[in-house]
Amino acid sequence: MHFITSNYNNISTNSYWNKLKNKAKIDEDFNNFFLSLNNKALLDSYDAFHIKLYLNDYNLKENIQKLRLLKKKIFKNQKKIFFLYFFLKPNSNLIESKKFSNDFQAEIQKLKINKFKNIFINYEHVNSRDFSYRNFFYIKFPFDVSFLNKIIKNILQNIEVHDARPYKLIILDCDNTLWGGVLDEDEDSGIIYGGDNEGEIYYEFQKKLKKLKNDGFILSIASKNNEKNVWNVMKKRKMVLQKKDFIQAKINWNEKYQNIKKTLETLTLRAPDTLFIDDNLLEIKKIEEFLPEINTIHISDNSEILNILDNDYRLQKINVLNEDIKKYNQYKIKSKFEELKVKNINNFSFYRNLKQKIIKINVNPANFDRTLQLFNKTNQFNFTLNRYSPKTLSELLKKKNYLIKIFELKDKFGSHGIIGAYICKISKTSVIIEDFVLSCRVLSRFVEDYILYDLLSNFEKKKIYINYLKTDKNDKLIKYFLKKPFFINEHSKKKYHQYQIIKNESLNNVSKIFR
Repeated sequence: MHFITSNYNNISTNSYWNKLKNKAKIDEDFNNFFLSLNNKALLDSYDAFHIKLYLNDYNLKENIQKLRLLKKKIFKNQKKIFFLYFFLKPNSNLIESKKFSNDFQAEIQKLKINKFKNIFINYEHVNSRDFSYRNFFYIKFPFDVSFLNKIIKNILQNIEVHDARPYKLIILDCDNTLWGGVLDEDEDSGIIYGGDNEGEIYYEFQKKLKKLKNDGFILSIASKNNEKNVWNVMKKRKMVLQKKDFIQAKINWNEKYQNIKKTLETLTLRAPDTLFIDDNLLEIKKIEEFLPEINTIHISDNSEILNILDNDYRLQKINVLNEDIKKYNQYKIKSKFEELKVKNINNFSFYRNLKQKIIKINVNPANFDRTLQLFNKTNQFNFTLNRYSPKTLSELLKKKNYLIKIFELKDKFGSHGIIGAYICKISKTSVIIEDFVLSCRVLSRFVEDYILYDLLSNFEKKKIYINYLKTDKNDKLIKYFLKKPFFINEHSKKKYHQYQIIKNESLNNVSKIFR
């Protein structure tokens, strides 16, 4: 939930705010931003804060001082997101306007708040037609009322970016998508890339994709080309994207929807979390027919592709976590594992030779955001789909009768990062697993089995239960997992199905393949 505050009257009852009232709480008190953010109960109640400040010659130093105090106490709270909207006074005198802007920028530089990953700054000079002395003096609102619409539009955009679920995988066509021209017809010389005009568009498009990859999005290819020619032209033309930037690229003459299905299966990713980009409308229509849940972009005009990407909220991340940055290498590791698994699917020694190790980690400030991300973003292997606010999770961490752990997986290929978590409620006689989530990229290697084995080993004198809430999102994977023989005695408890977990030969065998 979002909270909107300011250093002027928000005129919160105005009908313009109707667009936001189901998404955010609007501070009703005049010039209340400093008091609101110093209110611990209020600060704990919201995930994101939108702070609107009108600045002029008279209030600049006062508001900068308040921001300085907030920086020391509030802004360093990495669990919260802060959007700062600075509206600079209108001034018809260009020299005075430039001086005020420079003074403002100098103060912001001194604050160094632009270096905080959880603070996002928007600022603009207010046009004289948008400013109103009458409103400023009579209702303490410094703008024409119609300017509210522009303010709300900016806030709404930031809310949508903050609340959007980012894609995980971007699959690309090659010809007339990553470059201009058809490679196998035009050869290298006919490929349009770099330089001026149209070639510059493809260069900037690849730069954008590279940035997305560095922010944690996975890039792949589904294209009807000769694979050797694709990698050669990328290397020869010194393109921004190279072979090493793609995972599970499928470059052949098979149907693209078949190739994409294989990629999703290998990476254990969902179609709704995938974006496919192609210039060929027929291919787009095939994908939409055979993979209706997938998201698609048809490049009908390559000059518009950058605008399309910039306006897709699911390609924007408010807060890029360290886990996001590591995502490419983690999926690269998974890809190597899947290639080996195909040859050894029923070979128990194969899993033992992976040298897998599960590391249990306590939740701390450094991994808190990743923990939230696991519970709030994981759908398929998520027993209950309970979602947690920072406040709720923080409160659970303080309770002595709750055990919350996150897990890192390592194997001979490297670290897969933090891949799972559970929340357990402990009593004298039992342990109830209220939540258990696992990243899909590590499924089918007995990780989920071993985590339960470890829990049983640590609480041998207690009965262990797990709650399951069946939904369309988690039914396929969890239902299959619950068929394993160490789950018994299903019964209903409130809205959940509850299973007892017991040690048996199956779980004991699993323990032998982990270090």
